[in-house]
Amino acid sequence: MNNRFEGRSPLSDVERQIEESEALIWDLLDDELDEANFARLVSLLEENSTVRSRYVDCVQLHVDLQEYFGQKALDKKQLDEKQHGSTPVVANALPGLTGLPGFPTLIQ
Repeated sequence: MNNRFEGRSPLSDVERQIEESEALIWDLLDDELDEANFARLVSLLEENSTVRSRYVDCVQLHVDLQEYFGQKALDKKQLDEKQHGSTPVVANALPGLTGLPGFPTLIQ
């Protein structure tokens, strides 16, 4: 079995905190964070500026990916509808997301 951590020196407490916090951040962004882990993440964010910086980086990446793939899916849907002669209804493409940061304002 090939372990990607073989030969790697043990993590310091700070490195462990960063890894733990990143896992918690992604769980939060994926809506999979329970209350106890949410409290742990808040604590890590309050205590460590590196964790705060990593939080901002992860959230920005999350938003960028949503924008990129959301727009790509919307473009594909509009192209498919154009090729098949139907009129696209943009408001139905991203239901419930109108006005959220990073998402276009939808016009019906």
